[in-house]
Amino acid sequence: MAPPTTARQYGAAMRAQGIKWPAPAIGKADALLPSVEVFRIGRRDPSKVFVLSRNKWATVYVERSYGTYRDAFDAVMPRTSLGRDVDHLLPKSQAPAGDFLALGRISHGSNRSWNDEDSDQAMAQKVRDMIKANPHQFVSQLTDMERGWAVVSCYIRPVHELNASGMTKMTMAEREEAFGL
Repeated sequence: MAPPTTARQYGAAMRAQGIKWPAPAIGKADALLPSVEVFRIGRRDPSKVFVLSRNKWATVYVERSYGTYRDAFDAVMPRTSLGRDVDHLLPKSQAPAGDFLALGRISHGSNRSWNDEDSDQAMAQKVRDMIKANPHQFVSQLTDMERGWAVVSCYIRPVHELNASGMTKMTMAEREEAFGL
């Protein structure tokens, strides 16, 4: 079966599989869940940047102080939505200490105008219906087009579409070493 090719098709596939929007922030305990897979990106320190996969759909997460997040993101994510900025889904200033932030491609205008403002309009401009009270929550209240937009904007992507040559799956022992609490 050929992979989906349009935003609507990706969204329908996500809905059919029960795939939810990636959490804009996760904690170390989330990376140790047996229900997720974690991948190292090249030789980068996995305690600072990694790919997290839930149900074979992946998102890149970084420590909020990680400086070369754009390079790490581009090392594994497909180069779709060119002309967009790679940035954090949740502003670094609003992330709880110790959390990892999801990355995605955001339009230049939205990314530059949003900054750290916390209004509903500003939040919706960057990521639709992001849960502010609990950034670790995975949500799934999106239309097929909105879900598909998340895929083509690379907030979330099927693992098999990532650049596998840049990734190494981590064992639970390696994850415990990197994220041990």
